[in-house]
Amino acid sequence: MIRLGLLMLVTLLGVFMTLDRFGQGDLRTERRPEPATRASAATDAGAPSLTAPAQRFPGPPLEPSPEYAGATPEAAQVVPADGPVLYVTADRVNMRAGAGTDNPVVASLTGGSAVQALGPTGGEWVQVQTAEGRQGFVSAQFLTSDAP
Repeated sequence: MIRLGLLMLVTLLGVFMTLDRFGQGDLRTERRPEPATRASAATDAGAPSLTAPAQRFPGPPLEPSPEYAGATPEAAQVVPADGPVLYVTADRVNMRAGAGTDNPVVASLTGGSAVQALGPTGGEWVQVQTAEGRQGFVSAQFLTSDAP
């Protein structure tokens, strides 16, 4: 039993001496890549670009699908600007595909955004159109006719 303890002690001592002799320094620091130096926009303004510009390779010309081969594209439907202009009162409001919270969100409107009412404004939901032409429904409680 004593011989076994002495053998383990000598083995551990040999391992520690080997590690002490050959294990100098942090080996991981030699393998780490050097951090990239970042230049601010102010110091780099006017300097020529060191990267090549991205090349664009055009694809084949677009062709209509077979079911629309002889048809011409329809013009986008534009709603006349005859409805009242309403403004969003909350910080962010969801514009939905239909009247009700169970309909999917079409867009998100920020506070103060101007929208045009496309339908009656007296109900719980108002059909509106954004300046970009997107149409949807917004809860009437988040709309007002008073400009921000």
